[in-house]
Amino acid sequence: MSIRPEIPQGLESPSDQLVTIQGAVKRFGGTVALNGLSIAIKRGESHALIGRNGAGKSTLVSVLTGLRSIDSGTFLLNGQAPPALSDRNAWGKAVACVYQHRTLVPDLTVAENLYLGRYQGKQMISWRGLNQQASAALESWNIPILPTTPVRDLGVGEAQMVEIARALSQGSRFVILDEPTAQLISSEIDQLISRVNELREKGVTFLFISHHLDEVPRVCDAVTVLRNGRDVMRGDAHKLTTAEIVSAMVGDEVTGKALTASERVSRPAISPGTPVVLKANLKLDACEDSFVLSLRNGEVVGFAGHNGSGTRQIALALAGHYSKWSGEYEVNGKKIEKPWTPPKAVRSGVALLPEDRIKTGLVGGMSIEDNMTLPSLRAFTKGLLIDGRARRRFAENNRSDLGVVCHSVKQNVGELSGGNQQKVLLGSALSTNPSVLILLHPTAGVDIASKATILDIVEQRRRQGLAVLLVSDEPEELAFCDRVQVWVRGKKVVEKSGMNEEELVSAMEGFHTSPEET
Repeated sequence: MSIRPEIPQGLESPSDQLVTIQGAVKRFGGTVALNGLSIAIKRGESHALIGRNGAGKSTLVSVLTGLRSIDSGTFLLNGQAPPALSDRNAWGKAVACVYQHRTLVPDLTVAENLYLGRYQGKQMISWRGLNQQASAALESWNIPILPTTPVRDLGVGEAQMVEIARALSQGSRFVILDEPTAQLISSEIDQLISRVNELREKGVTFLFISHHLDEVPRVCDAVTVLRNGRDVMRGDAHKLTTAEIVSAMVGDEVTGKALTASERVSRPAISPGTPVVLKANLKLDACEDSFVLSLRNGEVVGFAGHNGSGTRQIALALAGHYSKWSGEYEVNGKKIEKPWTPPKAVRSGVALLPEDRIKTGLVGGMSIEDNMTLPSLRAFTKGLLIDGRARRRFAENNRSDLGVVCHSVKQNVGELSGGNQQKVLLGSALSTNPSVLILLHPTAGVDIASKATILDIVEQRRRQGLAVLLVSDEPEELAFCDRVQVWVRGKKVVEKSGMNEEELVSAMEGFHTSPEET
């Protein structure tokens, strides 16, 4: 194990190296996504790529799959320069990526998905021959799935294997697995790891990207850790300890630093006598553990966890957007009965700021004024008519308070920057004067100044008694919270305040022995 080592010996032998990248730099405007990154992947090995969100993993994958080129540095694939970005056929034969979200067509069969887009001629398709070809391919890779099975009937783990089989059927022997176990249960994870190890024995090379460090020694030979676009650690997957990997992920500059709300704002501890505004004891189909919470006025509680942890489903259930739950739920002292819908949640004082401001948050074709006041139109309605002046005045005041940069509140919200769109979305959520605000990744994809503004606005409302639930996997956001629940694969592994960043990252990666309530 070493920190920022030289390229390992053996790189001078191209036949041994499938991928060799040295000093790669990739910029997007003023953002440096890759900052002198180096990585070497040997043929036939499974190589773990570890790093927090924003470390450079996605950019590196886009380079390895031919979606982007590096600005400077050296990139050799199979010992030679990679194909031109426009030569998608050559890239498909060289490397394939299996993403955590399905790219299969659910209404087609396994065989049809395996060869989709690869019959480009005018000849008639022989469905019998296609099924036979698919069956032979699946059998050759020891994947026990019938080619005639509709993809929608497959389990998540089976669909993952079909994705891998499709990549191999195109001729690639280098497969990137991007968070392959995020949506899998334990038995499916075991099956996937067994299949990956079997394929390695047949000469397939894997780049394994995961937030679950316990999986790394089970499936990987080598590890490269990224931080801020650089490779900061490289070593043997069976010799590196979890503590060493986590320390490399977070950096020495934050080791031991407590993540507490008091460091960010002058916030006194919540008094035990403060009224409880939300109380829940729920069982969700997406979680193995029950979700238990008492949230007080003016309190900020964080839900920390990666994709597949269950935190997203918990938040959506509380806001009326997810119905697969049972148990007891109270808001402002009133017992919640199913069906629990978003309109009922809003009327009960629960507002949601969704994770995707474009798809599920804002109406892109409407104005800033429209978006800010849609949830609260009743407040501006007199009889059958909407009071346009009051509505405009509300939007103008909101725009000023939120610091939205625009020509006027009549401007189309789709014309705004990401940070300004997020401010409008926050204004929309706050327009109903909720008692509970649920934030799903509230500062994702926005600039630093907008991040600070958004959290400052939430803090102002919190001082007025607003209770906040914040779902995030970013320690910087979770530092805003009074206490944090960490969830991993549907289990709550810890709940406490004052965790340092290393403790938080370690817990989210699945390394915490037992729940600890504070």
